[in-house]
Amino acid sequence: ADQVDQVNCERQIPKWLDFFLQKTFFDSCTVHEIRRNEKNKYCINCNASVCQYCVTLGPHHKHKLLKIYRHVYKDVVPLDEIEEHLDCTAIQPYRCNRQLVIALTPLPHSGSKPDDEATCEICKRRLVDATVYSYCSISCKVEAYFRKQDDSTPPFLLLKNDEMDKPEDDPQPSLHRGLLNFGVNWLLDMDIQASLVAAHNVKCGGLP
Repeated sequence: ADQVDQVNCERQIPKWLDFFLQKTFFDSCTVHEIRRNEKNKYCINCNASVCQYCVTLGPHHKHKLLKIYRHVYKDVVPLDEIEEHLDCTAIQPYRCNRQLVIALTPLPHSGSKPDDEATCEICKRRLVDATVYSYCSISCKVEAYFRKQDDSTPPFLLLKNDEMDKPEDDPQPSLHRGLLNFGVNWLLDMDIQASLVAAHNVKCGGLP
């Protein structure tokens, strides 16, 4: 029964999501070794982090793309782009470069917090409003999805009528297994990143 439940659970998750959360961004593109060639986009169709030249000069311009930004040393994606492919309900957005974004993994903790303060259900990072938001990042909502006992209750990840877009070469990944591989790392390095944030003049702020 447990194996059946796990299969049913994974069928309700976009198959590209595991690839997306494990990708590395902002490395230099080895195909286009010219100025401003950082890989700051994700191609859903190809499961690839790509640069602007990969898009304009290659086949990706007709594919489903997500633009990636950096906010307090973490990767974030514009809310208006990601919500076309993923149910982002209850994920807290942040304001960066005059637009709303959501984090792929938790942003660093900053300072102590009162016991009654709203926090993420998974990593306990601060939230603006617990009546509206339950998670600080996509990966935290995914973790909450796998922890729930009833597939008919929130949180949900797959949009209604979604065809579960997947990369062209789909090796049938296990999303939960992939998250476990890197999930411990971002929990362990929160304190280190918090000290960096405190010393850094961050231009992008959270929602008021």
